[in-house]
Amino acid sequence: MKDNRTWAGTTLVGMAGKAVRDLRRPSFPVDATTPPGDMTTGRPGRYPLDLRPMTAGSTLDHERVVVTRAATGETYRNPVSVSLYALAQHTGALAAGRHPATPDERPPGVRALLTQAVWLRASQDGNGGWRYPVPVPRYGVRPGWYSAMAQGLAVSVMLRGYATTGERSFLDACEGARELMLRPLDAGGCSHYDRLGRPFPEECPSDPVSHILNGAVFALFGLCELSRHQGGTAHERVADRLRDSLAAFDLGYWTRYDLRHTAPASFAYHCLHVALLTAAGRVLADPRWPAVAIAWDRYTRSPAGRLRAAAGKGRFVLKERRVRS
Repeated sequence: MKDNRTWAGTTLVGMAGKAVRDLRRPSFPVDATTPPGDMTTGRPGRYPLDLRPMTAGSTLDHERVVVTRAATGETYRNPVSVSLYALAQHTGALAAGRHPATPDERPPGVRALLTQAVWLRASQDGNGGWRYPVPVPRYGVRPGWYSAMAQGLAVSVMLRGYATTGERSFLDACEGARELMLRPLDAGGCSHYDRLGRPFPEECPSDPVSHILNGAVFALFGLCELSRHQGGTAHERVADRLRDSLAAFDLGYWTRYDLRHTAPASFAYHCLHVALLTAAGRVLADPRWPAVAIAWDRYTRSPAGRLRAAAGKGRFVLKERRVRS
């Protein structure tokens, strides 16, 4: 017992040190330099978040596609990581003011976007999605699952691929990705529906449902962009469901990562929540989203709130480790 207490104390000290280091990390910049963009012009605007800080450490394989390392040590192509990198590269190209007239003039950021978009299009399965080859022990999910977050981010990437190349197959892939994202969980899709028929896009389709906030908002952005391109309204019910769910993520001093666990989110994810809600308010032209973001951002300026959140997160991680061991 003494050894366990020593180990736990050492781990908590390590987590506290990590929490302090996390406070010095870059935030998640919300793009406010240009209008959200009109897909019908053939030139999308910047993605709602500047993802370059988040993807700065991305690893590319021999085909220049992003790879992620699994818990087993093996690498695989994760559609979320691939898409985040692609959108970051696209943002960089637009920030540099590069709008190529011909394929030969495409800057590196646009070429990187297209490399990821081509892989997404080629690897999309007959259901319109990308199955994950890894399990998610936290939610009891086995390999072979679909993620609404991956579906939405891939839509945003391939819309930009379509705008850059004019290749209809990118747009067709977007439509397939949207259909699977909005398909009910019990029909093999990615969305949980409430009694009002409103979908919550599930980043990880677990049972019971997990309701992961950041993944759902990233999925929403993809729906918004596709709706803007096609003149549809598929995103509206998702936006209503998510907005009405925000209070459940508020612990009164911090935010939750998901609604399956009561543990506070890490500092990085809490800051991401603030940025995502701020961006959603701009994309949807709905002031109710940034109003919540402002309240949540106040939590980050409370030393007591940060300490309480770090301690709560530490206890949750320790409990998970004990269960798995």
